[in-house]
Amino acid sequence: MAALIVYYSRTGSTRIVAAALARGTGGLLRELVDASPRSNLFLSAMAALFHRPAHLVDPEYDVASYDTVVLMTPVWAGNPTPAFTTFIRNAPLTGKRVIIVAVGRSGQSIAASSRLEQMVRARGGRVQGVYHVHGLTGKGGSARPATTEELQAEGERIAELLRRPRDEEGEVGNGHPEPDARG
Repeated sequence: MAALIVYYSRTGSTRIVAAALARGTGGLLRELVDASPRSNLFLSAMAALFHRPAHLVDPEYDVASYDTVVLMTPVWAGNPTPAFTTFIRNAPLTGKRVIIVAVGRSGQSIAASSRLEQMVRARGGRVQGVYHVHGLTGKGGSARPATTEELQAEGERIAELLRRPRDEEGEVGNGHPEPDARG
């Protein structure tokens, strides 16, 4: 599988999962770097909530040499990050097999992953799976934060799912995407 793993990580959770996924699949990592430091959590959440794009440092949107593109983003205010909004609006995903991994406080980022699916399909991508991972929780979060080991295990688990044989439509096993991670 020729996979490109595109991710954005502000606190490190998504980076840990992405690195484990890359090790497990042999995929190439591409980190999105937002020119804004996004240190103000409220302003960052508002930018995500209103689907504001970001200015990326050294943006690279070319995905032509990859069969599979794994898109990994934290979830802010129930939405993909501004860096991901920018990437998806510019990446030519037509005909690409796309896997979405949403990393959030609750582990269930249904609204964000639904928006990502719509955005990917609008760019011509074929969504083959959606996974939710419970990430690190910042100060004030009520959920127990995931540990580094748990995040690495999630990346390894998703890698295992992606290595499974595909049917003629590119789906895992019986034609249905695997259930979301860490329910």
